[in-house]
Amino acid sequence: MLSNVTGHFRDIIRSLEAEAPAKAAVSNDSWPKSTPRSAIRRQTYKAGTTISDGDEKKPAILLVMSGWVASCKMLNNGMRTVLDFSLAGDVIMTGWTREAATALSPAVVVELPGPTFEGLLSYPQPISEIILKGLARRYARLAEHVVNIGRRGAVERTAHLLLELAYRINAREKDGAIGFACPLTQADLGDALGISAVHVNRVLKELREGGFVSFRGGVVEIYDQQGLVKLASFDPSYLELRTV
Repeated sequence: MLSNVTGHFRDIIRSLEAEAPAKAAVSNDSWPKSTPRSAIRRQTYKAGTTISDGDEKKPAILLVMSGWVASCKMLNNGMRTVLDFSLAGDVIMTGWTREAATALSPAVVVELPGPTFEGLLSYPQPISEIILKGLARRYARLAEHVVNIGRRGAVERTAHLLLELAYRINAREKDGAIGFACPLTQADLGDALGISAVHVNRVLKELREGGFVSFRGGVVEIYDQQGLVKLASFDPSYLELRTV
């Protein structure tokens, strides 16, 4: 789960923002001159706000502190593909990847501007570790998303994504169901799953009528976790960053 990861993540960010560098885990002396510590920005975004428009001339590393953020590729015809949903503790790279990032809920993001790969190894070790581990987790999610779209049917891929989100936010069981608040629209789901919003509606209805899961009023409720896991062939091991 992401709870411990997020806690460590926030401790490091607090140290970056500490007024007394001598007490901070990351001192001014350890920060690269190419990206001064003073250049770090904490931004709060409203839902629907563009965080990054995919401009390759503005590279940055984004550390998501809270909220939901969608990383997207925009097509020339105005359509989009959602590559990943980033939550608290996740890392997003902008610039050469030409990904747009949009806040799907109120979100707090810390931005480390400037060259990414060039500056990465010169960052203080705690920051470099956060970024590298965040990118490794993101790569694992993206690989699974490719399998989802390429080899699973619409029902299975929808079930798989909902289980992934529940696992990542450490959703708990209450009153016989595993529930969590989810700001995603059917259009967001469709753009992430490679199907239309109308098709998403039909799939959610099928899952609801099958007694597996419901998604209404911004709340996901999983009634039959074991059945849903079997239906989606869901193995959460790709979400766990193992060190051995």
